Amino acid sequence: MADSKPHSEFSSLNLLFFSFFLFSIWNEPIFSDESKLNGKQTKILKETFVYLESIEPKKIKIEKNTYNRHSQFETFFKFPFSGKKLSRWIQTRIKKYSFGSTGDYVAMYQDGEVLLGRGFFNLNRLDRVLVLLHEARHADGKLYGHVVCPEDFPYLNTRDWKIHPAGKKGCDALPDGGYGITASFLFELGAYGFLNQTEAAYRYNSEISRIIRD
Repeated sequence: MADSKPHSEFSSLNLLFFSFFLFSIWNEPIFSDESKLNGKQTKILKETFVYLESIEPKKIKIEKNTYNRHSQFETFFKFPFSGKKLSRWIQTRIKKYSFGSTGDYVAMYQDGEVLLGRGFFNLNRLDRVLVLLHEARHADGKLYGHVVCPEDFPYLNTRDWKIHPAGKKGCDALPDGGYGITASFLFELGAYGFLNQTEAAYRYNSEISRIIRD
């Protein structure tokens, strides 16, 4: 009984330290392995996540009826619109990044790793987010692989005009594939005022155009 108080104080200190340790881990930014990128590329990638995590919604800027009719973000992601949560969603799916030739694509996903082409690092920060979101969706299985765009597909690639989608595996058959989730993200940006409605609608329509419906 004589040493019960010191033991209690020691236990309390241990519990406090352990709780602080867990808090530090849970609040530490989760960045995937960028060891295959150079310093400049790593900086650009991290700046992309910092930008995404700065996007936290406050008040909807459009009519509630319009929002309810078109918003699909929570349906697709299973959590409310949040840049921080979306950053973690990407980073739990993409484990490694590397740099190299990506041919007719800006980036390519394979087995938890994303190969980033030179064009990725020339994009603005929003387009970089869209690319990462798109590639992270591929991590959810073959179900989210691309289908061939029709030979008469009339739309341009908004991020690189040299890349022609027609006749190539650059379209989706599912509404919640890579292009569907980027469209849902863009809609939220417009709805909450992070993008003006003209740009948001243009970008949204561009992503939606890649979904081929029977």
